[in-house]
Amino acid sequence: MQILKPLGACILAALFGMTSVHAQEFQKPIRFIVPFGAGGATDALARMVAPRISKELGQSVIIENRTGASGQIGTQLVKGGPSDGSVFLVTTEHPVVILPFITPDVGYAAERDFQIVGKIASLQWALSVPATTGAKTLNEFVEYIKRDPVRANYAVPSVGGVPEMIGVVVGKKASMEMTVLPYAGGAAIIPHLMGGQISSGVTGAPEAVNMQKTGKVNVLAISGIKRSAHLANVPTFEELGFRGLTAESWFAVFAPKGLPRPMAERFNQALRVALSEPEVQQKISDMSIQAAPATLDEAALDFREAVAFWRSASKAPSSEKR
Repeated sequence: MQILKPLGACILAALFGMTSVHAQEFQKPIRFIVPFGAGGATDALARMVAPRISKELGQSVIIENRTGASGQIGTQLVKGGPSDGSVFLVTTEHPVVILPFITPDVGYAAERDFQIVGKIASLQWALSVPATTGAKTLNEFVEYIKRDPVRANYAVPSVGGVPEMIGVVVGKKASMEMTVLPYAGGAAIIPHLMGGQISSGVTGAPEAVNMQKTGKVNVLAISGIKRSAHLANVPTFEELGFRGLTAESWFAVFAPKGLPRPMAERFNQALRVALSEPEVQQKISDMSIQAAPATLDEAALDFREAVAFWRSASKAPSSEKR
């Protein structure tokens, strides 16, 4: 019996190890649900990392665009999906984190229904104006709308979040309320800004870079704690004294709540391998955004902090938000 005890312990350890390895395996084809249209930045990033993740996890990865309601449709689909590693949501933080605080009937809550399994990239937001306004600085734009409050409007790619906050902060500086003009994504804002049909617009850095190249648009300021490498001559709002706009948006991958930790760790590792490839890094840089690989715990911390920030922002009195 004394001889058998160590042998039994070894067998149990081996079985436990096999179970642990098995728990990390992905047994089904993987679906990446993108809650925005094909061709956009989120879709492009999902398609960029999918082949690498497929190779790492040994499963095919299928991209599905499920658009509608500012990302709610695709997000709700993943919320109701199985937590077995067969479905993930590739998205910005907006539909998961922000919408539940500004849309009462959204039907899900960030931390209750989702878990983050990795970050892909970060995105800064830029305020741009048609060159025909004559405004080359943010203070010049403030004076421009002060002279004629009818021109105090700004386009946003979706309701809520950092883009809408930018207009609120600029309006506060001008002692007036800016009229928000919701658009269906940043690309839809471009022709109206370049054509001068609107006074200003908030887009991601990629759209701002492309518009600046035409000479028809002036990019006045950008969100975040430091300038964008892709818009090095554009100051941050913080530099210009427009406080409260240091938050950046980010692209991430979420799973339905309940995905086992070993599988979440394995997926996170596969994603970071994908993001470490020079070709992927170059493609992300070419999009005028920044790769933002993070461990599972680092991503979870960012997720919690974002939820706390937007919970607080949603409860602030109107005068405080302005």
